[in-house]
Amino acid sequence: MKQSTFHVRRITLSAVFLSISLVLQTVFSFHIPLFGQNGMSIGISGIFSMMPAILFGPVYGAVTSGLSDLLGYILKPTGPYLPLMTLIVAVGGFLRGLIWKLLRNTDGKKTRMSVAVFSALMLVIGISNSVFLSMDGVNRDFYAKMPIDQIDTDGMHLISKMLITRTIGTKDPSANLEMYLIFMTAGVLGSAILGLILIIVDLIFSKKLSQEAKKGQIMPLLITLLISGLIVTTLNTILMQETLFESWKVLPFSVIWLPRAIEEIFGNSIKAYFIAILLGVFGRQKGLKDLIQ
Repeated sequence: MKQSTFHVRRITLSAVFLSISLVLQTVFSFHIPLFGQNGMSIGISGIFSMMPAILFGPVYGAVTSGLSDLLGYILKPTGPYLPLMTLIVAVGGFLRGLIWKLLRNTDGKKTRMSVAVFSALMLVIGISNSVFLSMDGVNRDFYAKMPIDQIDTDGMHLISKMLITRTIGTKDPSANLEMYLIFMTAGVLGSAILGLILIIVDLIFSKKLSQEAKKGQIMPLLITLLISGLIVTTLNTILMQETLFESWKVLPFSVIWLPRAIEEIFGNSIKAYFIAILLGVFGRQKGLKDLIQ
């Protein structure tokens, strides 16, 4: 197959997926209010806007995802248009293709085992951090309860000493300490929970799905979609909180981000099922098999 024809066929298929995505996005998607704003979008259009990244790689993923966001807004506008939002979505498409490129040939059992070990390690670390910080009395009000010049870290656990050392001399020690506390406790435990969710979903799919879906490598797909999806959700939440939604500015970031992250995890788990089926079907088509990355 000539190189030019090869790229034209990929572009054509990407355009077909984009068209399907736009139709579904316009007709079969809806928004869920979140703290007075349209904070979450629910729909299945993402299945098709994701396919070029999975099939053809990061560049096709970035272009298709970016165009899906831009054209989707033109066809069904919701609030002010933010070019930076389109850029973030395009970056998500690029990451999706890149991560899948790195994971698609990994052994399913080894990947599952790696995720299990990582989750167990994060669970132990997260629980240990929470216990040690609680024993030392280090919490979000730590600096408010004690003058900074009277703080003595002798006898404290390593995690407490580390967080105090990194924040005590900063411009806003209380805010910085709170950020580190969230990261070292809820963040670490959240990583462990996410890993456990991946394993559970993978085991359920492995038992319930058809042979076509199993060929799509569920665990690598789940990791790909969740990592790229959570990165995009995090960046979008920051952008909307800082520039678009006034009612969000008075709320802690974690309060806004958590329900959006839960929706992202649940939605991408469902999307991984359908993408796995499509990958299995594509892999059987001789005319299409050569086009897949």
